Amino acid sequence: MVEVYLARHGQTEENVCRIFQGHLPGRLTDEGKQQAIALGEYLKDIPLDGILSSDLDRVVETVRLAVGSRHLPWKITPLLREINWGSWTGLPIDSVDKSCYPENAETREMLYHRAEQCVDFIRGNYQNTRLLVVAHGLINRSIRAVVCGIPVSELYTVSRMQNGECCRLEL
Repeated sequence: MVEVYLARHGQTEENVCRIFQGHLPGRLTDEGKQQAIALGEYLKDIPLDGILSSDLDRVVETVRLAVGSRHLPWKITPLLREINWGSWTGLPIDSVDKSCYPENAETREMLYHRAEQCVDFIRGNYQNTRLLVVAHGLINRSIRAVVCGIPVSELYTVSRMQNGECCRLEL
């Protein structure tokens, strides 16, 4: 078994401006930094064995603020990146026709498949551990769907994690 503490990065300037961040680095707001520190408070008494996170700056900064002086093995992977919005990346969310995704964007099926790969990676490399996994809203939603056996067609029935939120999963 793997005990996973799945968390979402702190609030970013792009979240506030309602921008499609995708693979952009993102910049934590002051509130986002406080959310990361609060995540650390939540986790302080949990004996974690390691950290697995996205490689995007908004997550890396969240982890650094949350973990503080705890010395834990930390693996960074692009597998945990947010969905790739393709040509929508950097655009205001309200400025596009959401019924017509760009051809160069990652589909929800592709994201779900990547979440399956993440879960397989965790199962294969972190047995009998307590692992902090820090990533993004849509990849976290997909990971939770995979773990709970929810099919990709029902992906959006899984509740959205708020910035700085953490939930516990068992794999």
